[in-house]
Amino acid sequence: MRQRGLLAVALLTAVALLSTGCLFNLFQTAKTVGAGHVALTLGGGLLSLGVGEEAEGLGVTPQARLTVGLAPGVDLGLQTGGLVPLSDGEVGWLGLVADLKVSVLDAPDAAAIAVGLGGGYSVEYVGWGVFGQVFLDSNVRVLPLFFAYQPGLRLGGGVELLHHFAVGLKLPVSEQARILILADFRPPGLASYGAAIEVAF
Repeated sequence: MRQRGLLAVALLTAVALLSTGCLFNLFQTAKTVGAGHVALTLGGGLLSLGVGEEAEGLGVTPQARLTVGLAPGVDLGLQTGGLVPLSDGEVGWLGLVADLKVSVLDAPDAAAIAVGLGGGYSVEYVGWGVFGQVFLDSNVRVLPLFFAYQPGLRLGGGVELLHHFAVGLKLPVSEQARILILADFRPPGLASYGAAIEVAF
């Protein structure tokens, strides 16, 4: 338990020092919810709005994600959220994205891998975009890490390839609930960190 606490503190500290930008947190892992099941994830991120002389202070990004198990190892997800600058409190919308995720490997005591496709309208894409997804989970109890990579194409204002990475901890609370703590990065300088609770039904 102490190792998990130290990992969480180290991750949050590192991201807090690097945090800039505005993007959705990747509040999902390689784990699928199971056919006929639903999961609700509620969380938020903390980020710096701008860098250097253009910095506008901190903002929070409350977010919600709904995941529906369509078949064994196949999930459909929807995620939305808002942006609240702490300087003026003027709320903005992050957008709405949808994705389809398929489990490729699920070894309960070793690792899990999943891939996916998605798209939608978001601040990160400055309009419409489409993306792929790759998820890798460590299912080793003493090292509950997960990694995600989301290559995306921005479609508005000229096509542009974007790369979104996330690394985090998945901490079980019960059979139906877990806490996700993660850091999201999009080169060259966007980053955010967040935490969420996911509850499956």
